[in-house]
Amino acid sequence: MKTTVSYNIKKVLAGTILVALPFAFGGCEKDPVKPDNGNNNNQQKHNVELVYGTNPNIQWQNISMDTINKYNSDKTVDTIFMIPEIYNQYSTISTTGLKNLVNLLRERHNVNPKKVFGKGELQLKAESIINNPEIVRFFADTLRYNVTSR
Repeated sequence: MKTTVSYNIKKVLAGTILVALPFAFGGCEKDPVKPDNGNNNNQQKHNVELVYGTNPNIQWQNISMDTINKYNSDKTVDTIFMIPEIYNQYSTISTTGLKNLVNLLRERHNVNPKKVFGKGELQLKAESIINNPEIVRFFADTLRYNVTSR
């Protein structure tokens, strides 16, 4: 009789454990994702690519100072890239024209020198840069364009 009672207790205990086991681990689920209310710093960072064109009326529209400042303030933006629409759009510009371009792009880069850069190839007129290596240094070293000349 003693053996039967001991066996039944073990059987009941084993059955109880098997039934209770799923409930014991049921509370191990991840917490639900809370909606972002602006205080969540875990958002995935991304890059922004702003293409600027050759049309004088809208050339700077995509890289206006307001646009650069907006993306600079966005904590989810890692890098802001200024990309020429056509790689050789400045290949016929004089030295004076390139110096003006440098000033405009420098103003945008200076918004955040660790976040605002150029991207892609930029072809410049060789005659315009031959005596002005600072122009090439700015485009290649500061803005990180791949600078070529024609």
